[in-house]
Amino acid sequence: MSREILKEIIENFSTEKFIHFFRNKNTSFRPMQEDLSNYNDGDFTSGEKIGEIEFQDSNLIICAFQVLKELTERSGKKKQYELGKKILKETNTDAGVFIFYDRNGNFRFSLIYTEYFGTRRKFSYFKRFTYFVSPLLTNKTFLKQIGEGDFSSFEKIKEAFSVEPVTKQFYEEIQNWYFWAMDKVKFPGDYKYSNDPYRDKEIRNATNLIRLITRIIFIWFIKEKGLIPDILFDREKLKGIVKNFNKPGASNYYNAILQNLFFATLNSKMEERGWAKDEGYPKNKSTHGVKNLYRYEDKFLISEKEVLNLFKEIPFLNGGLFDCLDKEDESGRVIYIDGFSRNPNKRAIIPDYLFFQQDEIRVDLSEYGLGSNKPVRGLIEILKSYNFTIDENTPID
Repeated sequence: MSREILKEIIENFSTEKFIHFFRNKNTSFRPMQEDLSNYNDGDFTSGEKIGEIEFQDSNLIICAFQVLKELTERSGKKKQYELGKKILKETNTDAGVFIFYDRNGNFRFSLIYTEYFGTRRKFSYFKRFTYFVSPLLTNKTFLKQIGEGDFSSFEKIKEAFSVEPVTKQFYEEIQNWYFWAMDKVKFPGDYKYSNDPYRDKEIRNATNLIRLITRIIFIWFIKEKGLIPDILFDREKLKGIVKNFNKPGASNYYNAILQNLFFATLNSKMEERGWAKDEGYPKNKSTHGVKNLYRYEDKFLISEKEVLNLFKEIPFLNGGLFDCLDKEDESGRVIYIDGFSRNPNKRAIIPDYLFFQQDEIRVDLSEYGLGSNKPVRGLIEILKSYNFTIDENTPID
């Protein structure tokens, strides 16, 4: 019920709905409308205290202010914190939830509280116990932590604002995906990790999957800065770009989109990008061993020019994370590790559903010590459900 109320607030913000929310969260909540306009200034207006919760040893007040400028994830946190702290000091209150909102329906939902060290009073760190909420974001963490959180005690409320359960939840999903994918992927076997065939495959898949996760999570952060277009991860639009996209047995997405993004885009200067087409020998000879040109033209539903346009605004990153590891040895033979190749026998193969399984399914991961009924879904779907922040000092959604 509380989660549904929060969804209504996100869709159509009003402070009155928060009264309904807090009444639903704690039966000790007492609604009130106390004017706080004496705290209005050039940054805040419409200040009011909308209620309080009385705990055994302290009170929690709930206050709301409209901010006069547009609210963003990074704007005004310090000023908002200082205002909340001032109210707590002047009302001799130890804790408060402060709601700062703008006219567009964005709001920040912050907990500020005090701790005592002898006679010294210390306030909570302003960048930690806060959520930025917007109708344009997924807000998954806010809905889960606050909507489903226990508000029966102040300590439980602090837990709802803590980043730790969020971090744990995210990495549990990634961990489940990693072990689920372990026996469903195939990477070229040129490089030997062990003389034991079973162990060799296990290490190869583990190493490549960890590298894949690292690359994609990095990409997700720079996507949030607008440097990589969302269309590359849009399930509906990809149906018109990649052949047989996400159909049973299909595995074209990783090769066509992700490998071309990794190696031919992020690892290639913008003015040097082009194709290493599969035209047979001797034409292939001129681009043999060149690992930063586009491949897999046969896996696309769009023209080669349209593919280049798909990637053309993405910047070149001068770093090693997207360097293709397929390299020639001393004899001139290519040792395939990433499997970015025109040769089907040397390609990496990762089924599309490992990225785009939308509905959560249950799988047996007991051989990895995780249990026989673990929830899993596609890696892209996992990442889409979290709001990645580019401010490292705030709790991530």
